[in-house]
Amino acid sequence: MKKILLMCLTVVLFVGITTPATASAEDDITGTLFEEEMRALVEAGIMKGYGDGTYGPKDKVTRAQFTTFIVRALDIQLGEDTVADVAASEDYNYGDVDPQKWYYPYIIAASDEGLIKGYPNGNFGPTDYITRQDMAMIMVSAAELKGVISEAEDLEFEDTDEIKSYAKDAVKRLTDLGIINGKERDGKIYFAPFDKTSRGETAAVINRLLNVLEPPEELDYRVATLSQDDDPTIHGDYETYEEAVAHADGDQVVLKGSNIVWIDEGKGTTNAFTILYTSESMTSNTTYTTSGVDVEVLEISEDWVKIRLADTVGYVDPKKVNLTPENMVKDESYYYVSDGNLYHRLYNAITDRTASYMYGAAPDFMKENARYYSENGNTFYNQSGTLAGEAYQYFNRMPLYTETEYTGEQLDEYVAHMVPDSPLIGTGDAFKKAEKEHGTNALYLLAHAIHESSWGQSKIAKDKNNLFGIGANDGNPYEDAWEYESYEEGILEAAEEFIVPRYFDSSTSIYNGAHLGNKSSGMNVKYASDAYWGQKIAGHMYRADQYLSSQYETRPEGEAYELAQTVASYVNVRANPEVGDNKLYQLPRVGTTVQILDEIEANGTWYEIAPKNIGGDSYEKTFAYSDGFSSYGTSFKKLPVAK
Repeated sequence: MKKILLMCLTVVLFVGITTPATASAEDDITGTLFEEEMRALVEAGIMKGYGDGTYGPKDKVTRAQFTTFIVRALDIQLGEDTVADVAASEDYNYGDVDPQKWYYPYIIAASDEGLIKGYPNGNFGPTDYITRQDMAMIMVSAAELKGVISEAEDLEFEDTDEIKSYAKDAVKRLTDLGIINGKERDGKIYFAPFDKTSRGETAAVINRLLNVLEPPEELDYRVATLSQDDDPTIHGDYETYEEAVAHADGDQVVLKGSNIVWIDEGKGTTNAFTILYTSESMTSNTTYTTSGVDVEVLEISEDWVKIRLADTVGYVDPKKVNLTPENMVKDESYYYVSDGNLYHRLYNAITDRTASYMYGAAPDFMKENARYYSENGNTFYNQSGTLAGEAYQYFNRMPLYTETEYTGEQLDEYVAHMVPDSPLIGTGDAFKKAEKEHGTNALYLLAHAIHESSWGQSKIAKDKNNLFGIGANDGNPYEDAWEYESYEEGILEAAEEFIVPRYFDSSTSIYNGAHLGNKSSGMNVKYASDAYWGQKIAGHMYRADQYLSSQYETRPEGEAYELAQTVASYVNVRANPEVGDNKLYQLPRVGTTVQILDEIEANGTWYEIAPKNIGGDSYEKTFAYSDGFSSYGTSFKKLPVAK
């Protein structure tokens, strides 16, 4: 028999979306075969009653209901920014899943985590009753998401041959784990792959999964060696975490139950919505990310894992990170060059899926047919681990309050070129109006809308004129999404009431720089759980800039200006290139990007920078000291921008 590493680690597993009433001692659960299991799920908010005091332990379960139970059990969450993005994806555009139905966010969340798949015809079948073999597929995917080591047990059911080939391995592994059992008929044990699953049976298998992931009894720690093909080799059992870690050598790992809780070298992958905290006490957070994101593991303890995401170092709940030893890593994310453009290929170790997006211009130190690795999107290493070079993408770091030279008509032309039937065609003037009135660069705001609304084709965009998914929370995205009278109203209000006051205003608690950025600086720190949200939108801007500059034979905007970032806090921006009673505003944070319009030598080097005209401000010219005058120190460093 063969052991299979499904991922690594465990997860915190209960809390429903709402607080349910506890099932009473005298109800239709009382005395049933799975009473204990159903009451446990009801208490945890995973399974709920019908509103009339009944729970239907013998009622058959639909695919939508089972999906909902497993999403609640695993506490899977999609951030507000992610729901609209995932829902707009062609991968999850099920023809029979209505965004207005209660089960919509659960199906979207489960699809994004790779727990469920639709039928070959593109439908999901939300109201179809789920069979035992399809239930097994979802359950084994849930184990894969959260990390279990299992054995493919030989099956001895009377009807083993009736189990479809796609489900047989899942049944073997779940049988080994004790999550799924057979049914007795006439003294024989059958699996009954085509039987419909009841609510009581559903409660039983979910409870068993939770007990595998979070065992109720204390387990000893084991030191083991894992490999892709052979059974794990157990080297010793230890009573404490510290003892086990002290006895682990080389590529050996420490197991607790079926979960890896320590590795020496390897990688980490978030397995849920994950918050990064500033210290081991995990009380103050710095940013967050979604499931399936690779993170650099710096240090591991029993109570936390210290990681690096982009340039942010933080502490996370160990239950939220799958640990994979170096010898078990199947694939990795990397950057590559094609036709002079830089692409980012993402590998999701949770779902074993890959996807790529265009990021921007390829740096001159990169070559085609090579892989480059980067934690932050601007410092790159080659496959040997040596530094290849540093290069920033202009559109990822440019201040988003600058103006684009492209007209509304030209923006419409680009959209029509890319997606001829896009509802965004005709909105170019509205984006330019937002730029003029509120200070949001029109090219940026269009790219933001393209990304969030799938070129205006998401249902929220079409039905509610909401191009940014604002208000579309994970509990009820369609119903909760804000609605506007027109696209123009939605564009203007998003700029005025949401984007500028929250992410451009340096006095707010979520301000991290008015650029797209990543999980260390810019809007991406607090706007989106997608760690590469800022890079993806920058890619849309770059693509539009390349097309329009070629069409109109102009210099690409991504090559027109230099960028610099602050290396000191509270840098003064002045009306003239001199120190005096001329301060206009400050740049409070280190890492704030400015667009350089000109350089002036006057008691050191000064930059004329693009003015930050938001919130009614209308500065004509703005200047900031950079370096070269010893009394003033150094305020900026130029960024090497890929061109």
